[in-house]
Amino acid sequence: MAEEIPLEDYKKAYREIVSEEEKRGFFVHLVVYVLVNVMLIAINFIYSPEYIWFFYPLICWGIGISIHYLFGVHWIQKELTAKEAKADYKARAVKRK
Repeated sequence: MAEEIPLEDYKKAYREIVSEEEKRGFFVHLVVYVLVNVMLIAINFIYSPEYIWFFYPLICWGIGISIHYLFGVHWIQKELTAKEAKADYKARAVKRK
C-alpha cells in the first residue's frame, strides 16, 4: 500500500509545480518579446529609417510583460497561499455539515 503524504508536503509540492509553470510561461513570453522586437527594430531601420516607430510596440508590450512577471512570478506565492486558505475554509465548512 502507498505511503500517505502529509498535507504540508503536498501543498509545498503543488506550490513548486505551479511556480515553475508560471516561470516557464513568463520566460517563453520574454523570449518571444525579445525576438519579435529585434525583428521590428530591424524592419524599422531597413524600411523606414526616417521615422522611428519600433519603440511603441516595445514599450506597450513591455508593460504587458512586466505585468505578467508581477502576477506570474513575483506574487504567485501570495496568490497560492490565499487559494489554499480558501480551500481550507471550504473543507472545514463541508466537514462540519
